[in-house]
Amino acid sequence: MRVMPTVARRVMELMDDENSTSASVGEAMSKDQSLAAHILKVANSALFGLSREITNMTMAVSVLGRNNIRNAIMLLTARAAYKRFGITEKMLWTHSVTCAVAARLVADRYAREVTDDAFVCGLLHDVGKVILNNECPEQFAEVMMQTYNDDASFIEAEQRVFGFTHTEVGALVTEKWNYPSVISHSIRYHHCQEEALPEPADEVTYKVTNAVDLANSICKVLGAGYRVPKPDLPLQERPSFLSFNISVDQIENLIEGCQLAFDQEASDWLG
Repeated sequence: MRVMPTVARRVMELMDDENSTSASVGEAMSKDQSLAAHILKVANSALFGLSREITNMTMAVSVLGRNNIRNAIMLLTARAAYKRFGITEKMLWTHSVTCAVAARLVADRYAREVTDDAFVCGLLHDVGKVILNNECPEQFAEVMMQTYNDDASFIEAEQRVFGFTHTEVGALVTEKWNYPSVISHSIRYHHCQEEALPEPADEVTYKVTNAVDLANSICKVLGAGYRVPKPDLPLQERPSFLSFNISVDQIENLIEGCQLAFDQEASDWLG
């Protein structure tokens, strides 16, 4: 299991320090070439649509803000967790990116105050699958086979093969990485029905977890990371759908919006 790189961890610590400056954060990031390159790529991508080119780390911190820098580091960590990148990994990554985009759109429409958290949590929601695939590729291949050939859910297949699930693994690992609790919570509970979802510590965590859960279901409808789409999946029956008081006649527009948003941003994440 890969851990967060030393420089990235140091940058995260600096951004939590009220006395640190944009220059000190930028200088720390500059010590890791891949991290610096990633931050510049994100800063100059269509995701932010800035009118001028960002050319250095201090500029990136000043323009993007600490929250976006923190998120970008966590996104890089998510992508770097893959030891290889074949067909299985491409499916997992496509699903994660689509879920992130969908979770952000859901939050932007129905819980705007958690939009940024929803995006990051959506991208990281299946990091447990990545870890299981990295560490136990043969067993994970069996899980994939049961899921794609026998139409079993990942949770069911993982319980049969491993005796535990990717949600448990992902939550434990992100806790070990000292990620915010909202991330670990949304990873652990994004498959839960309402009766199995424990009361979160705050409203933000509740809304983010529901946004990720609904986004994950939208991915199934679209077939993002799955063998075939499931257009007849009853989204309106998910507790997460009900939590946002979304009307049934908005479902089609919501799904189309998620697909459009993904199409617009796919090259930034899948290229």
